[in-house]
Amino acid sequence: MTNKLDAILDFIVLDENEAPVLNVQGLPTLKQWPIVKDLAQLIAKGKVQHIEKFAEIAAQGEQWDWARDYFNYLIELNKVTEYNANLPVIIDNEDGTTAEIKARSLPTAPERSPLKSIEKVLEPYAKKIEKLRGIKFKNVQVSLTEKNQNGLSSLKTAFDLAVEFEAEDQFFPIHFNAETCNGVEVVELLNEAEFKSFGLQFILARKAFFS
Repeated sequence: MTNKLDAILDFIVLDENEAPVLNVQGLPTLKQWPIVKDLAQLIAKGKVQHIEKFAEIAAQGEQWDWARDYFNYLIELNKVTEYNANLPVIIDNEDGTTAEIKARSLPTAPERSPLKSIEKVLEPYAKKIEKLRGIKFKNVQVSLTEKNQNGLSSLKTAFDLAVEFEAEDQFFPIHFNAETCNGVEVVELLNEAEFKSFGLQFILARKAFFS
């Protein structure tokens, strides 16, 4: 049993002599499980600010799932080994013959998968995360959403109208309410140059995203 504990040494409590702390059954005591967040749910809510950290914990969580399965395997192995070591004899009362009970098959240890990289964990959500993070403009992470696109289009129409009536000096500053992965944040556009720079960056990024 001791040799088999080496497989989950990283997941069990050790005493001051670096030996596994065993319970009355001779089985190890597992460490505290990591709290794994539902990545799909976090991303669906737009909460991708620290998604790499949550992905790292999710990858670790898969390793802990294996450790739990291995722990259960050790319990079953213990039971089967003890049962096979003390096989009873069945007596047939009708004719007085005896029959030995067959030994049980030993359980198979669960296979441990390699620790996934953060990129691998987030691979199914990569496009969604990219869209939510969008572009960074004046320290605001503007998402590549249709609502932001429509907002910019409306501003462009309004600006063209201001230019037509020679009122562009009165148009700025603009406080654009942008959808971001942190919720709605304000992007302040002080002049025409900033407005055009912001609009161009957003349009090119959104075009590349949907290409």
